[in-house]
Amino acid sequence: MSEAPLPPVELANRVGQLVGSDGSYAGYETVGRQLRDVVVSALPPDWAWHGKRVLDFGCGAGRTLRHFIREAEEAEFWGCDIDAASIEWLNANLNPPLRGFVNDEQPPLPKPDSSFDLIYAFSVFTHITEEWSTWLLEIHRLLTSDGLLIASFLGEGMSQSVAGEPWVDDRVGMNVLNADQGWKRGGPMVMMSPWWIREHWGRAFEIIRLIPGSAPGHHGLVVARPRPTAPSRAELERIDPGELREIAALRHNIRQVQRESAATRESFESSRSWRLTAPVRRLGAWRRR
Repeated sequence: MSEAPLPPVELANRVGQLVGSDGSYAGYETVGRQLRDVVVSALPPDWAWHGKRVLDFGCGAGRTLRHFIREAEEAEFWGCDIDAASIEWLNANLNPPLRGFVNDEQPPLPKPDSSFDLIYAFSVFTHITEEWSTWLLEIHRLLTSDGLLIASFLGEGMSQSVAGEPWVDDRVGMNVLNADQGWKRGGPMVMMSPWWIREHWGRAFEIIRLIPGSAPGHHGLVVARPRPTAPSRAELERIDPGELREIAALRHNIRQVQRESAATRESFESSRSWRLTAPVRRLGAWRRR
């Protein structure tokens, strides 16, 4: 385990309830170490850390970054996140050698072109809805020509827990669930099929490895290099009219959203406040008639 400082419980648990009720950080440290190992195992055999520049995109308070303290002696490690409190703690306790900065929910990041040799993003594109293409193009801009992107996604292994249904590859493209859910409750959830990633992400990146994450509870993983020329946002989002799975996925996502809406309404209408205000609604209906 890393000997680096640990963040306060409220910051550690912003990326999942990883600190035990007894105050144990074992879960937090284990997940951070496992994700660090995922990064290392995805690197090419000839990779060397010396002189490299690395960005943890969506770093929180440094759950994964803190396990790269040794590598940071010869490489430059940065982290960014929308949560200012996490970045403030990171810079106060892990800098040096790790450094962080706050980013907005939309690009750009305050870094010049070709700033990084490696960008990894865990549980980030799993929550980005409308701005997925702009962030993918921003990562393309920030990577060197031979740089690497390592990103997790929600696929087959998460279908039951996220969507409450068995996985059918042809009916999931990029399907958005819980679009209006606030960040305190986990935010929106985005599921992606490998075929959809190859089709859309593949327009901006050469997909080197794509691990579906088929086992229950497992995320998928993409390892990619930027193509020489970045496409436009419109091109990245363009639906191929010859790909029938795109239409099937859109139709299925509509049905998923309809189920969410029905469940939300049922829950709301069974609430105490709804029952107490029923007479007011009936009066309003009577007056409208």
